[in-house]
Amino acid sequence: MVGLLAGAPPARAAPLPTPLEVVRHQRISTSAEMSAYLDALVAQAPTASVPVLARKETLGTSVRGQAIEALVLRAPGAGSGRRLRVLMVGSLHGAAEPAGGEALLELARDFVAGDLRPLLDDLDLVLIPNANPDGRDLKHRSNANMMNLNTDFVRLSQPETVALRQALTRYAPDAVLDAHESAVLKRQTLAREGYLTDFDAQFEIANNPAVPAALRAYALSELLPPLLARVSAGGLPAHRYIGEITSTAQPITNGGLTARNFRNTAGLTGALSVLVETKLDSRDDAWPTYRNIAVRVRRQRLCLESFVREVHDQRAAIAARTATARADLAREALTLYAAYAPDPTHPRVTLPLRRLDTRALEDHAFDDHRRVVTTDTIAFPRALAITAHTARMRALLDRHGIAYRVLARPERTPVLAARFAPVASGTEPVPVAGEHRRVLDLPTGSLLVDLRQPAGRIAALLLDPRATSSVFRYPDYAGLVRPDQEFFVYRLAP
Repeated sequence: MVGLLAGAPPARAAPLPTPLEVVRHQRISTSAEMSAYLDALVAQAPTASVPVLARKETLGTSVRGQAIEALVLRAPGAGSGRRLRVLMVGSLHGAAEPAGGEALLELARDFVAGDLRPLLDDLDLVLIPNANPDGRDLKHRSNANMMNLNTDFVRLSQPETVALRQALTRYAPDAVLDAHESAVLKRQTLAREGYLTDFDAQFEIANNPAVPAALRAYALSELLPPLLARVSAGGLPAHRYIGEITSTAQPITNGGLTARNFRNTAGLTGALSVLVETKLDSRDDAWPTYRNIAVRVRRQRLCLESFVREVHDQRAAIAARTATARADLAREALTLYAAYAPDPTHPRVTLPLRRLDTRALEDHAFDDHRRVVTTDTIAFPRALAITAHTARMRALLDRHGIAYRVLARPERTPVLAARFAPVASGTEPVPVAGEHRRVLDLPTGSLLVDLRQPAGRIAALLLDPRATSSVFRYPDYAGLVRPDQEFFVYRLAP
């Protein structure tokens, strides 16, 4: 991979040019072109010098009815035993961040008939290059409903996020990579102060404290350092994710802590989950290709390939960690609330910004708020009972693929009953106004959610108002929490 970003020529001619290569990088690929390219790869796979099993699967449809598609790759003759499964997602932010999807098409080609084919002897691949087809074709960051899909993985209000959430259940990946870009020119915020951000590539792990602790520790200490080193050795300086800088006066954090984003949702299923974000160059500058898309795709390609190779090298350890994490999903204590706070041991951090007028680098000092504080850690419940608003709650559970039982007759069971203060904002702690044990007569039609299931940890977070990933932190659900009444979701007593 050395020299990739320097524009070194490929070792041999591409056997199947991608749509972006066909148009000589003069525009991004359309969704129809990307879908047709996946079909072409599927057709080519059995005839490659070393054949590959390839199939295209439809995960769901977009708001406008376009298919959200996955390319599934596997070596022929691979047994049914334990093989590491890797899922990679591109272009969740549509046309605003298209390079990840374009790079995934290149990667898919090299798995089918290129240098990456040997990795399929040990890995199964699921590639979703175009997670937001409407946004790509409408030239939006959002989907056709003007929704930011990467903040919708709690409510799952959009068909695209439902499809991706259900893909986690369908494929149960061991490792996940969510590929993004970030604009260095932020017109409405930092640019008004005269600055651009300055970075090349940054990676973040699934950092929600409800993700099994051993999995978070492994991702941070065992996967991330060699991955950053591998990308940097390929010519692209890489570091751990720094949250969006929109003001020279803001504090610095790492990536978002809630299950609103795909990375953390994947981590809560027991997958080793990572986000990559590469530089999206300013469209105001002159570039040899459309918005510098050729270089942007090379950045993404280096990061994606580095991730797959690092996961392949660590496959035995990752398989062991994810198996342990999934066993711990229904045992480990559950941390509901997390937030960033000042770090008294490291109060300030210096980061470079680039002047908008001269493009010279300047160091700026920021308050360091990368310390994570948590509260409301509880023993993991064995089950939840939902006694009201059942139609609405069933729809939410169904979107998340969370199994439940509808009571055909009343049942009496010991529960932990609680009342909660009003949910005033999406970030502040929600106090318990009262909590006690009692025996409850669950009425017919109540929902019983056994949390000893793959999605049980997500269910427990969604349905507790104290959790930063709770659905009750959204305005359309917050009104269901009544401080003068027992909360209608009960934890069943052990």
